[in-house]
Amino acid sequence: MTIQAYAGQIETMLSQMEPDSVPATVDSGNPVTAFCELASTDELETGVWSCSQGGWTIESFSVNEVMVLLAGRLRLTASDGTVTELSKGDMFFLPKGWSGRWDTLEDMQKAYVIVY
Repeated sequence: MTIQAYAGQIETMLSQMEPDSVPATVDSGNPVTAFCELASTDELETGVWSCSQGGWTIESFSVNEVMVLLAGRLRLTASDGTVTELSKGDMFFLPKGWSGRWDTLEDMQKAYVIVY
């Protein structure tokens, strides 16, 4: 196993992003998404992801994911009504099974680690 790194070059990763699929439940705006994967195994995936303004519902989040916002603003509204607003520099965890609403308030970029 080898170390995979973009040491000091997060901008390089952001410039190498490829188009990603948009959630089927989009009901607000016209979001465009892209990603650049740093590493992936059977158990996890890590990289960067971007999304322009828009929103959608999530019935049951399919993975455990840790994220750090590199840019932009995001609002997560849980199915119980709890609202969490996040902005550049914020780190958060979205657990598998979470249900609610994802609204990208300002074009955002995030670094992420997904655990399957």
